[in-house]
Amino acid sequence: MITRMLFQLLRQLRQKVFTNPFPVAQMPDSLTDALQAAEKGWIELNPPVGVNDRFRGRLNYDKSACIGCKLCIKVCPANATEFLPEEKKIQIHTDRRCFCAQCVEICPVKCLAMSKEFLISSYDRKAQIVVDTGKPEGAAAAPAAKTVYRIDPEKCIGCTKCARNCPVPCIEGKVKEKHVIDESKCIGCGKCAEVCPKDAVGSVEV
Repeated sequence: MITRMLFQLLRQLRQKVFTNPFPVAQMPDSLTDALQAAEKGWIELNPPVGVNDRFRGRLNYDKSACIGCKLCIKVCPANATEFLPEEKKIQIHTDRRCFCAQCVEICPVKCLAMSKEFLISSYDRKAQIVVDTGKPEGAAAAPAAKTVYRIDPEKCIGCTKCARNCPVPCIEGKVKEKHVIDESKCIGCGKCAEVCPKDAVGSVEV
């Protein structure tokens, strides 16, 4: 069975590695001596590799765009994302993260994004908690229309899979009866459409 993590690993196998090579051709006995030798011009260091678009640094979080669906919490393998019930928002513990980016991929409103910031170590534990980094510079304004999902009553067989997988939940219906989505509560995550065996769920803009 192909899981989201397996798909991510297979995709990474096809991508070029962009980490920095060692500063010199071979491992020196002393890195300090190697740097001093380079300063005197006796040896030549490898140039650093620039940080490209796929680099996974500190996680950026646009709190204003977050809808509190908790999907990022469900897929996080490191238990690095914490839900704040009083605000219906999240906060991210950078010191727990494994930088897998699964939360970024699953976020339905794209309020999470990997940054190129890599100097993130700190003795201050509170500094390791990402609460709100704001909307990324140059990001497009949020669309006025809202995407919700509806169930086609002609195709629905009442299997309850959509209701059981809804993170809000906003789907009502009994077993073997037609189900209905409360569009006022729907967050547009698309999980219901993903699990429906009869393709009875579709998205619309309201």
